[in-house]
Amino acid sequence: MTIDSREVLLDELATVLQNDPGALDATDPRYVPGLHGTGAEDVVLTLARSIRRTTGSQLYYFSGQRGTGKSTELRRLAVELNGLSRTKAFIVDVLEYIGESHPIRTIDLLLVTALAFADRLSAGDAFGADFRRESVASRFGQWLQSDVQITSLTLGGAKMEFKRQQQSILQHIRDFDLAREERTLAQCREYIREMAVAVRQRFQVDKVVLLVDSLERLRGVGDSAAADMFNRVVKLFDADREHLRLPELQVVYAVPPYLPYLTNVGQYVSLSMLASVRVCEPPAKARRQPREQGLQVMRRVLDRRFPRWAELVSPEALDLLALRSGGDLRQLLRRFLLDAMDQGYYALDRLPLQADDPIITTVIDRHRVEFESMVTRDEYALLHAIAAVSALDLPRRSDWPTVARFFDIRAVLNYRNGVEWLDLNPLLWPLIERFAPVSDDTGSVSAPSGSAVA
Repeated sequence: MTIDSREVLLDELATVLQNDPGALDATDPRYVPGLHGTGAEDVVLTLARSIRRTTGSQLYYFSGQRGTGKSTELRRLAVELNGLSRTKAFIVDVLEYIGESHPIRTIDLLLVTALAFADRLSAGDAFGADFRRESVASRFGQWLQSDVQITSLTLGGAKMEFKRQQQSILQHIRDFDLAREERTLAQCREYIREMAVAVRQRFQVDKVVLLVDSLERLRGVGDSAAADMFNRVVKLFDADREHLRLPELQVVYAVPPYLPYLTNVGQYVSLSMLASVRVCEPPAKARRQPREQGLQVMRRVLDRRFPRWAELVSPEALDLLALRSGGDLRQLLRRFLLDAMDQGYYALDRLPLQADDPIITTVIDRHRVEFESMVTRDEYALLHAIAAVSALDLPRRSDWPTVARFFDIRAVLNYRNGVEWLDLNPLLWPLIERFAPVSDDTGSVSAPSGSAVA
């Protein structure tokens, strides 16, 4: 059987799309600079300048929704910082040690941060095997076994062992009385401080920066667990923020994207927020109208990954999919485009797919129906209110966990075109636009009685 050359091309593109490379280094040929803006809108360079200008113990929060390239930009931040004189930066991922649905507390985070930092310093581009001979490493390892009671653990390879014992270890800590918990917190902070001092001495630097990735992925499964996780995250990063300010370090924590919108933590901690790719004009200019510069950026992303994409899907069709993605690269590449290419196998004569091709329409409709099922009827009024003002104006504090979930599932997206603004995921536009809220005497809004919103 002869294989059509277009089928081979489809296979090649589908392979690229299906094998997500994950976080990219800024030197990777697939990396697209200026994805989130340039100049004053480049939050990575702004944060790097802030770290460069400050001394002593400093705390920073860095956030961005899934699909915005946050981990990639954190890597770029590390490169920028390590390019500064007398500065050493390291990235650690704490969710390599605990699950993203773990009901985290401050003591849990500091323990895994200390462990992840020690593992990172054991890597070849840091101390390597020499780290085990450092005094702090020896004492930290002994403390983990005697006080925290982690057995069979070797610094430099602790991830799998800690995750395997996660439940018993963290339950053991949860059983501490208040005095012992406070002592353990202080000991964690002290070991991290000593590690930072060891880095300064080893590399002859004045400033050590620790970038703690992936905490924006913390989430509860189910309504009650999600509400509990929201309250834990707010306590962790807002109420307990001074515990997270680590001695001898400038530390950057990746935090959930709802945090700056639902708390006033930005008044106390320097907070940098990645926005979705700006595929639409801002509301004040032309609400929900295409923004050519943003669409060009999305095309450039695909150019870097598969230069021959226009032989399979027209630029106009790609622009339409980019608009419906709301600027979410993962939604565009791994959902819309991959789905369209799978359908393209059965319509080779219609390649490249045009914007009005039924395949493009079907793909968008299929994902729209799936996305609409992620929100419930009693949430429509809240979504409608957010869409109406392009911001949060919540009538009740009890709505906060629900809005946090909207950010988590990307029902609500954040943008920056000179100013910050919000909008619904475009897949929700038709559903919520059909919804007509009814105001009661208190000013609250609810679904109209007997309304049939499909």
